[in-house]
Amino acid sequence: MAYLDAYSGAFSNKEAKHLLSRTSFGATNALVTNAVSLGLNATISKLFEEKPVTNFPLKYFLDGTGNNEIIDPDAKYGETWVIAPAYPQVDTSRERTRIYRARNNSSYAWSFLQMQNAEISIQEKLTLFWHNHFVCENTNPHREFFYMHLLRENALKNFKELVKKVTLDTNMLLYLSGNQNSNTAPNENYSRELLELFTIGKGDAVGNGDYTNYTEKDVVEIAKVLTGWRVRGLNNTDALVPYFTNNRHTKGDKFLSHRFNNAIISENGENEYKDVIDVIFQQEECSKFITRQLYKWFVNAEITLEIETHIILPLAKIIRENDYEIVPALKVLLSSDHFFESTFCMIKSPIDLIFSATKSLLLTAPKTSVKDEYEFAYVLYLMATDLEQSIYHHPDVAGWKAYYQEPLFYKTWVNSYLLPKRLAYCKTLVTGGQITIDEKKYTIPPLVPVLQLTAEITGAENPNTLITTLADQLFNYGISQEQLDALKDILIPGLPDFEWTVEYTDYLANPNDIALRISVDKKLRDLIGTMVQMSEFQIM
Repeated sequence: MAYLDAYSGAFSNKEAKHLLSRTSFGATNALVTNAVSLGLNATISKLFEEKPVTNFPLKYFLDGTGNNEIIDPDAKYGETWVIAPAYPQVDTSRERTRIYRARNNSSYAWSFLQMQNAEISIQEKLTLFWHNHFVCENTNPHREFFYMHLLRENALKNFKELVKKVTLDTNMLLYLSGNQNSNTAPNENYSRELLELFTIGKGDAVGNGDYTNYTEKDVVEIAKVLTGWRVRGLNNTDALVPYFTNNRHTKGDKFLSHRFNNAIISENGENEYKDVIDVIFQQEECSKFITRQLYKWFVNAEITLEIETHIILPLAKIIRENDYEIVPALKVLLSSDHFFESTFCMIKSPIDLIFSATKSLLLTAPKTSVKDEYEFAYVLYLMATDLEQSIYHHPDVAGWKAYYQEPLFYKTWVNSYLLPKRLAYCKTLVTGGQITIDEKKYTIPPLVPVLQLTAEITGAENPNTLITTLADQLFNYGISQEQLDALKDILIPGLPDFEWTVEYTDYLANPNDIALRISVDKKLRDLIGTMVQMSEFQIM
């Protein structure tokens, strides 16, 4: 088996779609065609181009025009609230809560627009990866946004340096009690997760308080290292900037265990956190730990001994040789024979599912107004949340279960409760309709341009050609004759092929005939609405 040998096979639509589906959120036909024309190596290079964020979440409520509108004194409609004070000066706490809710919703919708609008780029997929790796709950819209902004700006950069930046982020300091960690009241929340979830992993228990990669003593000593960091209140202009208080810091040397070669962290005040992170990263296990997490995210959740030996260890070595830059190793993985052999083994996450529907079917947010665009994206966010993948709101500090909970892994996305919802949302995106989330109803218009989609298919007047081409666009491999026949029965129930040929040809000759247009549109929506409910659409 070739494992990490460079892939040398054909780079056709199938391979391009596999690559783009795993590294971004869905892929339009245009993106797939572009990737094929570029070739594998150039597509990989393009995927890893850094794209600076030049736009920020906008306020999309109209002030004072209705009972549900928000008056935010520091941001006008259509302008960003991100540069406004984190603590709005309003008359009542109720108004402030409403403003926070509006800002949060804006941030969620904006995040989904970034994923929807990303083209050939791995940046958003990696941003979500880091968001799931460094889990941090919402404490305030500004803290929340700038935490994600930190992850987005560093998504393609150095893992070790990102750990240092996350450690002092005010959202993280509040979430894992770093703000309360002092010499008189030590708090081990962050030091424990720094080791267990963020850098090196726990490993098996080999003794009382002793694990493969660290000990309970290390948790205690690292907590001492991290004492003294504080967060200012939201009404302070430096609310997003952490500060160090020397009189709350535990003085003196800190002594790590044999798991870290009995390293001594010398007294170094506000720079001590950097010193201990550097010591942690001297352990080879850090590179193996992050490599396994990346493998589960991009390739497959199950890591066998064979995969550990031939994939994880060589990639971890590349990461160490590059001082914890992750891009070189990821490029090797995504260009390898192994990656292109690892198909149809991943159940789409809710976010992947939603965007594979929107992008495959040319469904975009309406551009009629900021409000319409953001409300469309916010509904997508609500769908993903209802399917138990909510950005900023993980079930616990370990992240989404699909990436760590054995033996189910990705199968957690398709239990008996979630699967019917997944299928219903997929169909609704195509056909339109009403959905209910948290007892609130939302009306989804039939935004998928099915007539445009079909117009781009050569030979669409032949129902066999139409269906097989749509299957190639929506799935990543062909369908059986039995499936083709069943889908044809959705398009033209019980009728011979020529009935579709005549009707579609008549429509093309008379596109302004309203009755014909409505009839063809409905048949196409019924067909595609069924196809996105098929099991083939649920995997990638």
